[in-house]
Amino acid sequence: MRKGREEGIALLIALFFTLLTAGMVFAGTLSLRNSEKKTELSLRTKGQARQFAEAGLIDALDWYRRQTTQPVTTFAPVRDTVAIPPILDTDDPSIGLVREFEIDRGVWGRYEIRKTVPNVLPLESEVLDITQHRAASGTGTVWRLVSRAFIFQRRNAVLPFNQLPNQILSTEVLETEIRRLTLVPPAQSAVCVNTGSAISLSSGTKITGGGNTGLAYRQGSGSPTIGGGVTITGTPSQATLTTWNDSTESVFGVDEETLRSMADYQITAGSELPNPIPTNSIVYSDGNLLLSSTYPLKGTGILYVKGYLYIPYGTASYFNGVIYATGNIYLYSPVNINGTVITKGNLYMAGSGDKSEVIYDDGILNSLMIEIGQYRFSSATYKHDLRGSLKIKKAY
Repeated sequence: MRKGREEGIALLIALFFTLLTAGMVFAGTLSLRNSEKKTELSLRTKGQARQFAEAGLIDALDWYRRQTTQPVTTFAPVRDTVAIPPILDTDDPSIGLVREFEIDRGVWGRYEIRKTVPNVLPLESEVLDITQHRAASGTGTVWRLVSRAFIFQRRNAVLPFNQLPNQILSTEVLETEIRRLTLVPPAQSAVCVNTGSAISLSSGTKITGGGNTGLAYRQGSGSPTIGGGVTITGTPSQATLTTWNDSTESVFGVDEETLRSMADYQITAGSELPNPIPTNSIVYSDGNLLLSSTYPLKGTGILYVKGYLYIPYGTASYFNGVIYATGNIYLYSPVNINGTVITKGNLYMAGSGDKSEVIYDDGILNSLMIEIGQYRFSSATYKHDLRGSLKIKKAY
């Protein structure tokens, strides 16, 4: 009898520990799942917050580009629903550039590019004209932008997004810079070469300046070597200038590294050159650029070569815009450039059957100035950690 009672007690104890163990496993599983869900939600909302912050920077860039007066000297997005057509730059002009979008069933995203920082005295702007800090001329050429993004749960649409029972789930603050390019060749000329004695033109070369200069170079730098069968026209056909500045900063208004960061394409070989270059694009070649019939130069825009540019015979290259090289430029037929060619090194041009031709085109250059002279991102996008701070980082 006692033995049966002991066996029953042992069974009850075993059952108790079994249930206890199962309960602990179940509780641990629930805790792990909740932790995983929280982690997943945190990662998801953090990623969404960054996307909204990036969207804010893109929207701000578009706002600057849309303004009829350039460069922009005042950041002032407008909301006027009675205007014809309505002006809907922002959801809240008192703050700056503000947008809200529903993500999913009560979860919303919001970005703010603020004119002023709330609760900071004196009032400070997170959109700042830093032209002078970047040693650029004038005002409104370079702007710093800060974009604040919020992912929040909207439980009461009447109350502000950051007031209970509404709840902020995640935030992100990003910063970048935008700036305008200039386009000022050392001369209004089809071809601009730093040194006169570095110019070698052979038969089949044709340089046309039209109402502007055909061939220009720095005064006192020697004379070009011009063979038979070379045609140079313009008003005048050749000119020497006492004042000559063909630096990257003078021509484009930015230094070489900034231009590189603003380029639409960064390449290191002719095989990477877009064919054709999309209209009004900037291509930056980080090193010598050798082209071929397989990789010709075609399209419209700016080609900047940090090194020499070699276009051999037979490429059938046709380009509209500006070619700038820090090294030598070799142009061999058939090649046709409409715009201007600038080199700080030697220039070699020759034709064989077909022409090696450069034609100054003021219309193309003016169009490039309008399109490429618009604001562009000029620095990397990075996290802004100093809330309300106007400290300006060094130029990139």
